[in-house]
Amino acid sequence: MVFVVFSWRLNPLTEECLVYKANLSKAIGKKSSEQPRLLMQADEATLSLLIVENNGNSNDKNQSNLTDSLTDDKYKQIESVKSEHTRSVLSLSYNQNIHPTSYLDTLINMLKGNIGCGILAMGDAFKNGGLLFATIFTIVISLISAYNQHTLLGCSKTVKKKLKLQHNPKFAETIELSFQYGPQKFQSYSVFFRKSVNSFIVISQLGLCCVYVIFISKSLQQVMSWYNTHVDVHLSILITMVPVLISSLIRNLKFIARLSALANVCMFVGIFVILYYCTIDLPPITSRTPVAHWTTLPLFFGTSIFAFEGISLVLPLQQEMKSPKQFTSTFGVLNVGTVIVTTLLLITGFMGYLKFGEAVRGSLTLNLQEEFLLSKVVISSMMLNILCSYSLQFYVSIEVLWPIIENKFGPFRSPLLWEIGLRVILVLITFIGADVIPHLTMFISLIGAVACSFLALIFPPLCHIAVVNAGDRGDNKYGLFKWQLVMDALTLAFGTIGFFTGTYASVYEIYGAFRGVTIVTNSSDSTTQASFLS
Repeated sequence: MVFVVFSWRLNPLTEECLVYKANLSKAIGKKSSEQPRLLMQADEATLSLLIVENNGNSNDKNQSNLTDSLTDDKYKQIESVKSEHTRSVLSLSYNQNIHPTSYLDTLINMLKGNIGCGILAMGDAFKNGGLLFATIFTIVISLISAYNQHTLLGCSKTVKKKLKLQHNPKFAETIELSFQYGPQKFQSYSVFFRKSVNSFIVISQLGLCCVYVIFISKSLQQVMSWYNTHVDVHLSILITMVPVLISSLIRNLKFIARLSALANVCMFVGIFVILYYCTIDLPPITSRTPVAHWTTLPLFFGTSIFAFEGISLVLPLQQEMKSPKQFTSTFGVLNVGTVIVTTLLLITGFMGYLKFGEAVRGSLTLNLQEEFLLSKVVISSMMLNILCSYSLQFYVSIEVLWPIIENKFGPFRSPLLWEIGLRVILVLITFIGADVIPHLTMFISLIGAVACSFLALIFPPLCHIAVVNAGDRGDNKYGLFKWQLVMDALTLAFGTIGFFTGTYASVYEIYGAFRGVTIVTNSSDSTTQASFLS
C-alpha cells in the first residue's frame, strides 16, 4: 500500500492531510483495535486530498487491518479522486525554489526581519529596567530567543524525518505534527494549536504592517513640512500606498533581499547618527539608575521580549536557502544574526538611556533636537528603512494565507492572478486599518503581546517536549543533566512573564489614551502624559 501526500505547490492541501498521514503511519504499526480511532480523525476534506493505492501484492497483516478499517464511503471518495489526480501521481515532484537565497541574502533578510521600529524604543525599555538590569536581561532574553528558534528548526527536521514528509513543514505544521506525533495527551490539542499559530502569525504580521504604514505616513508628513508643504494624514497614507503596494507584489525572498539590503543600509545610517548624537555631552554612568523600580519592570519585559520576536521568519528563511545547513551551523545565519541584533539593541538602548535619562522618549528620533543638522537624515533614512521592510513582514502572512485560500477555493486556472489579488486586498486592509482605527498602534501592541508571547516563547518549548517524549530516547533524552528540560521550563516561565507584562503594558497605554489621564510610570516624579493620537 502506497501513501502519497501532495504539497500545496502541486495541488491544494489542507494541513489536516498531514495529520491524517501521521495517523496512517501510526495506524500501520498499531494494533487492530487502535486503528479505527486514528483513521477516524481525518475529515472529508482531508480524504479528498489523500490518495491511497493498494497494489494488491501485500500480505502484511497490519496493512490488511488498515484496509478493513476504512469505510465503504471513504473508499468511494478515494476512488473518485484517483482519476482526477492520476497525472499528479505519475509526475509527482516537489518544486524546488526557483530563486534560492545565499548565506548573505538570508542574513540580510533576518536582520531586516528582526530590527524595525522596536530598536528605537530600546532607550525607553532601558529606562523602565535600569541600566544594569536591562543590560543583563536583554542578553538573557536574546539567548532564550535563539534557543527557541533552534528548537523550532530541530522539531521541524525531526517531524519531517519521522513522518517521511516530502516537503518542509512550516511553523504551524511543525507545531501540529509535533503534537500529533507526541504522547497521547498532546494529540488532542494538535489542530487547535495549528490554527492558533496561523492566526497569531497573520494577525501579528498584518498588525505590524499597519504600524509600518502609520510610521511611514507620519514621517512623510514631517519630511514635506520641511519644504513648507503641509499634507493631511489621509493624503500621506494614500501617497504611501503606491510604493508599498508595488513592493508587496514581490513573491520570493531572493528579490526581497535586495529591498532588505537597502533597508539595512538606511537603518544603519539612522542608528549611527542617533548614536553619534548620544555621545555628545554624555553624562556619567553613575547618574543613571542601575535597577529601576519594580513597578516599571513589566514595561521593560514587554518591550524587550517583543524586540526579539522574529521566530515566524526562521523556517521560511531556512527553507529558501541554497544550503539550509548554513542557517543553523555554529557560524550560521541564525547565530550570527542573533549576535548582531542583540549588539545593536544593547548599544542603542544603553546609549539612549544614558544620554537622555528619564527624558528618553518612546522613539529615540523624538529626542533629536530640530536644530541638529543630521536629524533630517535620521528621519528620512528610518522612513525609507521601514518602507523597504514592509514586503518582508507581508511575505510571512502570504505564506500562511495563500495555501489555505488555494485549498478552500482552488484549484484556480490562473493562480498567479488570484495570489496577486489576495496581496492587493491584504495591503488595502492594512492601509484602511491604519487610517480609520483610533489608537491602532496600542491595540496592535496588545495583540502582539499575546501573539508574540505564544509564538516566540510558549509554542516552541511545548513542541520540543512533545517531540522528545514521542520516542524512546532513554534517560538522557533531554541531554546532560536534563539541560534542555531546564531551558524549556525557563522559556515557558519567560513566556508567561512576557504574556502578562506585555498585556499589562498595552492595556495600561490603552486605558491612559482613552481616559486622557496622567499615569505615573515610576517611583520618581517623572510621569507619562497619555493623550489622544491625531
